Amino acid sequence: MLLVARKNLFSERTRLAISVGGVALSVFLISLLLSLYRGWDEKVGGFVENSNVDVWAGALGTNDFLTANSVIPLEGTEALDAYQPVAQWSPVIVRPMTGVKVQITNQEETFGAKIDMHLIGYDTTTGIAGPIKVIDGKQKPGPDEVIVDKALSKRYDVGIGDMIQAGGKNWTVVGISEGGDFVASQTAFVTLEQAQQVLQMTGYATFIGMRTAAGVDPNQVVTDASSLAPDFAVFTKADFASATRDRALGDILPILIIILGLAFIVGLAVAGLTIYTATIEKGREYGILKAVGFKNRYLYRLVFEQALVTGAMGFAIGVGLTLLFGPLATDYVPQFVTLVRWQDLAGVFAATVLMSAIAGYVPVRRLASIDPVAAFKA
Repeated sequence: MLLVARKNLFSERTRLAISVGGVALSVFLISLLLSLYRGWDEKVGGFVENSNVDVWAGALGTNDFLTANSVIPLEGTEALDAYQPVAQWSPVIVRPMTGVKVQITNQEETFGAKIDMHLIGYDTTTGIAGPIKVIDGKQKPGPDEVIVDKALSKRYDVGIGDMIQAGGKNWTVVGISEGGDFVASQTAFVTLEQAQQVLQMTGYATFIGMRTAAGVDPNQVVTDASSLAPDFAVFTKADFASATRDRALGDILPILIIILGLAFIVGLAVAGLTIYTATIEKGREYGILKAVGFKNRYLYRLVFEQALVTGAMGFAIGVGLTLLFGPLATDYVPQFVTLVRWQDLAGVFAATVLMSAIAGYVPVRRLASIDPVAAFKA
């Protein structure tokens, strides 16, 4: 029966190409948007999730890392030294800001494109909340020096030895790190003292980063903080990363769901219309099959198999386009970050099967009304 279905499909190759193309376009849009969302999700929360900080503390009302809407006084925080569950702690300054690449020629400064960054001032002695991994250049910044993320370096063509102006100060790039890409902005690391000076935050910080002692559950520190420091918002690494993702992507998800639904409808409409047209055009042949004794069940299977073959071909082409287009797009637009997961592809395949089944349902109802006698009269 599958052979008959294939012959029916390939007898009209133009119609088959349109049907498969519609399904492939739908699969491409669905799988690409899912992989884009997964890529953003991984990047946005990646720095917090992969940092060497077990517990984050900020001012009451702090919700996430990206907005960095926290200012806390450092007076009295020395009490953490006596708190045994915390092995090490350090102030951290985080500020989203706009920088610019600076070139000095004949003692004249020229400025490049604006750079969206998160300036992070950290204690280079403890290394708490510093770069996830330095892949080139110095491991730690010094006075007037900055380590930038690889994505920032690529996006704005900034390399070691170049100069960035941010916060009213010129910084020399001395290192390239990775793991600090938030898609819309990237990390730039300076010393804590320099950040406090430039941002006029001496005696203050944005967050307190803490490493717990061996065997200590970070949730214990969060629980203790509710009674010991009620004026602070305290998060475990996992909770802070999750809150940061929600902040950045929470408004995108409803829009994404609507677009995915529209993509599904497009594929369904194209596949359903072409299969329905093919079924109507071959109405006489189906009538003859019914007249010689073939049951409706056989004809139904024939139509559904055509729909499923169309769906399978469209799925293969659509996924192939996604795997090809994603990396190419990232090369030209660094913010276009994709992550293809087999679980998502399995979900897209299930959606394609559903799409094909629905597309075959309307023609099947038409088959039931075909009169075998009318087929011989035609």
